[in-house]
Amino acid sequence: MEDEKALRFFEKLKSHNGKTTILTGAGISTPSGIPDFRSPTGIYSKYDPEELFGLNNFIRNPSYFYTFALEYLFTMKNAKPNSVHFMLKKLEDLGLIRGIVTQNIDMLHEKAGSKKIANAHGSMKTGHCLSCGKEYSLQEMERRAMSSKDKVARCDCGGLIKPDIVFFGESLPERDVSLAYEWLESSSLVIAMGTTLAIYPVGMFPEIVLRNGGELVIVNGGPTAMDSKANEIYNVSLEEFANEVLKILEGK
Repeated sequence: MEDEKALRFFEKLKSHNGKTTILTGAGISTPSGIPDFRSPTGIYSKYDPEELFGLNNFIRNPSYFYTFALEYLFTMKNAKPNSVHFMLKKLEDLGLIRGIVTQNIDMLHEKAGSKKIANAHGSMKTGHCLSCGKEYSLQEMERRAMSSKDKVARCDCGGLIKPDIVFFGESLPERDVSLAYEWLESSSLVIAMGTTLAIYPVGMFPEIVLRNGGELVIVNGGPTAMDSKANEIYNVSLEEFANEVLKILEGK
């Protein structure tokens, strides 16, 4: 059954002649051991989202964020890509997709070898001092947090270091959003994978393709906010589905 869905998915993808943009969310990274945020057992069941990702709250009480970061975010450097990431890398290699627009901050697309990536919510790869603007690597942010008395990463100038991920109320990264719009405006198909499409504004990105007369395909483990607008929906285990698609791609 999964192989039939995978074949139908591949034929749909192929019919759009490379004019396809992929939109990914947390659901593609949970098989790699990275917890999601909004499920009943997700991160927001343990941490208050406003306190965690409100910029003013971060400045006022950075230890709340860094307690969470040491438990979850910095450990992302040890996570490995799964079959979904490798499938998308293969699609890129075959020229079947414009690029990947991801809501994830875990860098797993990069680890899988994908090159055309727009990190719409930023990335944990780097951080910057809020006072002087100095850049720090993920590893250095973790080292500074671990070695400080209050477990907060601070710059040499004494300023707070903030990872380059989008906090509530912040603008999305300009370069990545411009890239996302460029791909979406020139695509006739958008495929949403592992995302509920419920978070604004990225959840609205498929509308760009639909508005231009294109199609929306959803591949997810459960319902999404845009199911009613989708041309095709695959409610599947993403890893199993990706493995079936990989089998097809390996024969191409």
